[in-house]
Amino acid sequence: MVKVADLRTVLFALILLPGSLFGQPILKRTVHVDATRLRLSEALSLVAREADFKLSYNAAVVNGDSLVTVAVDGTVEHALRILVGQRFELKETGNHIILLDKGGARRKFAITGSVFDAGSGGPVAYASVHEVDGKNVTSTDALGTFRLEASGERDRTAVLVMRKEYHDTVVYVGRDGRFDRLGLKKRSVVERVDPICLHDRCGVEDLGVARLLVSNKQLEGTANLDIEERRKWQIALIPNVSTNGDIAGAVVNNVSLNVLAGYSRGLEGFEVGGVANIESRDVKGMQIAGLTNLVGRNTNGVQIAGAVNHTMRTLEGVQIAGFGNTVWDTLSGVQIAGGANVVKGGLRGTQIAGACNVATQNVDGIQIAGGINVTPMDVRKTQIAGAANYARNVAGAQVACGMNVARDSVGGGQVGFAANYARYVSGGQVSFGANIVPNAVTGGQVGFGLNYAGSLAGGQFTFGLNVVSGKAEGGQVGTVNFARLCEGGQFGILNLSDTITGVPIGFLSISLKGYHQFDVSATEVLPMTITIRTGVRGFHNVLFWSPGLGADGAWGFGYGFGSAPHLSKRSSLEIEVSGEQVVEQRAWVDAVNIVGRFGIRYAYTFADRISVFAGPSLNTLATDWTDSEGNFLSAIPPANTFFDLVHGEVRFQSWIGYRAGVGVRF
Repeated sequence: MVKVADLRTVLFALILLPGSLFGQPILKRTVHVDATRLRLSEALSLVAREADFKLSYNAAVVNGDSLVTVAVDGTVEHALRILVGQRFELKETGNHIILLDKGGARRKFAITGSVFDAGSGGPVAYASVHEVDGKNVTSTDALGTFRLEASGERDRTAVLVMRKEYHDTVVYVGRDGRFDRLGLKKRSVVERVDPICLHDRCGVEDLGVARLLVSNKQLEGTANLDIEERRKWQIALIPNVSTNGDIAGAVVNNVSLNVLAGYSRGLEGFEVGGVANIESRDVKGMQIAGLTNLVGRNTNGVQIAGAVNHTMRTLEGVQIAGFGNTVWDTLSGVQIAGGANVVKGGLRGTQIAGACNVATQNVDGIQIAGGINVTPMDVRKTQIAGAANYARNVAGAQVACGMNVARDSVGGGQVGFAANYARYVSGGQVSFGANIVPNAVTGGQVGFGLNYAGSLAGGQFTFGLNVVSGKAEGGQVGTVNFARLCEGGQFGILNLSDTITGVPIGFLSISLKGYHQFDVSATEVLPMTITIRTGVRGFHNVLFWSPGLGADGAWGFGYGFGSAPHLSKRSSLEIEVSGEQVVEQRAWVDAVNIVGRFGIRYAYTFADRISVFAGPSLNTLATDWTDSEGNFLSAIPPANTFFDLVHGEVRFQSWIGYRAGVGVRF
């Protein structure tokens, strides 16, 4: 991530010291030449070949047949000065060095001529014709002819003719403007194939805004100009009205002021545009535009735009835009946009957007969006979104008011108010909706709707459903809990498991390998009660029904909790707390008539699964069953109750009773 303090230092240097950012010029390249009694033309060619550049000069003023001796281990400039002296200006343009004669009085004149294909003899249309070291450039028409206004600063003017498919050629023209027909030789022919770019478009010239603001003629001319001029400053009204003239698209500027819009080769310094700043290649420094900054290659510095910043390759620095920022390769730094940030390569830094952030490769940093953060690859820090986060792996955390999705793992947890999804989670999940992890969760899940995990360490809490298809460590708290293997407890209305090592507490707990028993028993209240016990031995649910077998047809149903701790291998205690609604006639009576019991019984098991049990119970009847005159009608309590109390419309009576029966475990 780019630190703010570092950015200020970099920007200060970019604006005040643009010259320090230039790449190494040809004249400063190192060359080693050692030759004796060599023709001057051959010595010049030897220097050009050693330093890998193209050299052009007027043979009429350079005596190429003279013999020279040269021994140089230094710069190209030093070697050329030894060979040609101070008479010539060494003009660097693109990968060319052109020797220009300094003599002559300034007097403008016109150069006219034509350009043809040296192979076929046909005219070469749209070839760029450029006055070297001048701002004048033109192009040939459909017949291959042209007219170029020359500055006349030299007795013989160097004219560079270029066309993409042909070799560049330099011609020296006298003040008479005579330019013989020039034949251009084609480059090696390669079968044409459609261009393959790493990005959707190959250059800034392919963008709709650039084509709208820059004329086709200027774009075509710039494409032909395989040179690169440098200017300290320039002012442009629109792209084709500039102090750099017709070669504006081939110039790298240090300071650029575009009243409406400007188009240039690059920037090494500072640029301001009322509407748009357009660079076909690199930017090193700062751009500020009312609407958009467009860069065809790399940006090293800062882009600030009212609407859109667009860099077609890498960016190191900061982009700030009212609507959107795009980088088609990698970003090292910060993007801030009111709308969207898009990085098609990797991101090392931070994206902050009002709507969405998108990075198609790894994100080594943070994404913060009012809407959505998306990367199909990995996030090494954090995603924070108002709506949703999406990534493959997240080393840090995902926080969203809506949904978090990680196709693989999350290392720092997920907080999503609607839902969270990941294959693996370390750090836990919190959601008001659903948490879903098909594989492992460490750190637990808190979801007010649904928690699902393949395996769990840390527990689950929800007001809805907890599901662990494998092993759950730490327990489950929810309305419904399910775990194949639960190493902990379960607390809910319905608890389900295959195996549980802790205690399930709920209205109904069923563990496949837990405690299950079917009982038939009798009490002093009803002659037969059928009971189902389910859960674990330490704590289980008791559901029972008493059929109406007596003469009065009395029947009942009830629910309770029980525990059956072992006393020995075959004997145990059965402790039970229950309540039974007793209807003392065959027809339903719309009244409370509940017998509450606390019982302790001794049970003995034989034949592994069959047990007999008996024991006392403390019974309390709570009833509001009365006749029309308010007399209580229940005949359940015996005559010798030790407690009898009427509270309002309810009567409470207590006595000692019993339960005895036989049970079968299954």
